[in-house]
Amino acid sequence: METSTCYRTWKTELWLTVRAEPSPRLQRWLDGLLHDEVDRLDVLASRFRPDSVSTRVSRNAGSWTEVPWDFVTVLTAALTAAEATDGLVDPLLGREIVAAGYDEWAGQESGVTAGRRKGDWRAIEITAGRTQARVRIPPQSALDLGAVAKGWLADRLALIAQSSTGFDAVANMGGDLRVVAPHDGWLVSADPDVPGVEPMSFEVQDAGLATSGVGHRSWKGGHHLIDPRTGRPADSAWSSVSVMAADAAGANAAATAGFVSGDDGPALVQSMGLDAWFIGDDQHSVGRWPQKSGSELVDA
Repeated sequence: METSTCYRTWKTELWLTVRAEPSPRLQRWLDGLLHDEVDRLDVLASRFRPDSVSTRVSRNAGSWTEVPWDFVTVLTAALTAAEATDGLVDPLLGREIVAAGYDEWAGQESGVTAGRRKGDWRAIEITAGRTQARVRIPPQSALDLGAVAKGWLADRLALIAQSSTGFDAVANMGGDLRVVAPHDGWLVSADPDVPGVEPMSFEVQDAGLATSGVGHRSWKGGHHLIDPRTGRPADSAWSSVSVMAADAAGANAAATAGFVSGDDGPALVQSMGLDAWFIGDDQHSVGRWPQKSGSELVDA
């Protein structure tokens, strides 16, 4: 038996599920947890809220901005992803994503000027303030934490749900999944959203899974995966890259880096010691990725 809740926002569906018999009390608790955590992250990291912490930091680029420590946790996850991918997953692509046409596709206005950033992600500074933290990003740059935020949230939700209830749990934040199922493995699927390619299913106990690709977040003349080396949508050999890692944030970062890297993607993900599925004109598996649906992939 499973109990699930769904929050439809961010142009996607966000799911949180525990392996337990449904009850009104459990359903209310799951609903509250998912909605509270999603809304909390939205206030911290949304590019489309004029009152979000991320917007304030971008608006104040070049100067110090006081921020809550919760924001530092999300920003640190983004910086960790940047370091792990040698900058291929860059938190300072706010201006580039606007220039690519994302805001127009989303039908929302971020208030960020389209263009190229002038600073490097390594120049982002974090320090303690009087009562909160302080963050400073380079002048003429803007944050975009979307590449990591959903994976970070999936990790947080699955861990909270499992530790609080004792039940196996899975969080699926629009394709970024985190499974915490110590009692019995959970069957999950990697869906590349590529015509003619069936999803790949396998069982895991404690791991993160993420897929990056053009999928439905594309439009005439572009898509949402920006290559920081060019400032433009990545010209990739792949339509979709799925990665299994220890957590969803790490899987998301590696999948995005693998996509952006193009032909070098499989070697990059292999060097990270991860399992991956690359889909382009041909299909390519890395590490222990199953060769067929239903094969078991052991704990990440």
